[in-house]
Amino acid sequence: MCNEEILKHMKEDMTFRGLSEKTMKSYIWRVSRYMDFHKGKNIEELTEDDIRAFLKYLVEDCKNKRRDVNTYNSAIRFMYGTTLNKVLNLKRIPLFKIQKNKPEMFTKEELKRFFEACDDGFYYSLLYKAMFMTAYGGGLRLSELCNLKIKDIDSENMRILVQEGKGNKYRYTLLSQKNLEILREYFKIYRPNHPEGYLFVSPMTHAKYGLSGPEIAFRRIRKKAGITRKVTVHGLRHNFATDLIENGLDILHLQKLLGHSGIRSTMEYLHLANVEKDIVNPLDRLYGSGDENA
Repeated sequence: MCNEEILKHMKEDMTFRGLSEKTMKSYIWRVSRYMDFHKGKNIEELTEDDIRAFLKYLVEDCKNKRRDVNTYNSAIRFMYGTTLNKVLNLKRIPLFKIQKNKPEMFTKEELKRFFEACDDGFYYSLLYKAMFMTAYGGGLRLSELCNLKIKDIDSENMRILVQEGKGNKYRYTLLSQKNLEILREYFKIYRPNHPEGYLFVSPMTHAKYGLSGPEIAFRRIRKKAGITRKVTVHGLRHNFATDLIENGLDILHLQKLLGHSGIRSTMEYLHLANVEKDIVNPLDRLYGSGDENA
């Protein structure tokens, strides 16, 4: 097959497997770069050494980050393993081990200051307060927040339907009373009117929100609140998860609310939550300096 045919079949294979449009575009673009790097060569006849040469070029010449190189690696593996049905020696093209840093989150006091800073009197203030309270109150990713539709707010059962989550899966998450009140106030004033029923739309253009607008607004409000740590919109999701753990929610229920495929991603929040605050140290218990009934 020529390169164009390979890319066409690869896109079909990804479609059959239900990969998101974002992932498909990412993989196609990265494999196209791989093909350009080996221009003039038969892609089907290339070996692990040729893949290694490309990955080395990304790391040493392009200075790509490890996570990005891993995405290239995964795209190339998909092309060979699935589309071309070629068995690769994956030990020759390992994925980088990514060190996970502790994510930035708000303290409880900072969280209140952040939402108070939303009320600065400008026209979009209520809109962004409604958006960010929904992100925190439901533990939503930014893409999930932007994809919410009016019909997804189930006020009767006090829950939110997330229909376009990661991996194109759907789930239900929490809807708080405070969140519902803010959403009703937002709806009454802004009257979002989108042909596909999206909840958060631009008051000026009535277009569905992309990711950049809320991200910019979030940084501006964070600065106004006097918070210097680089918390992102995704930090509200981290706050949601750790707050629920600290209040006794079991890890399996949290996994369902967050929409995690595996329990390992949810377990990471056990390291972030302050689950030790009510534990009496055994040394204090031994000498009677702790709460004997704890």
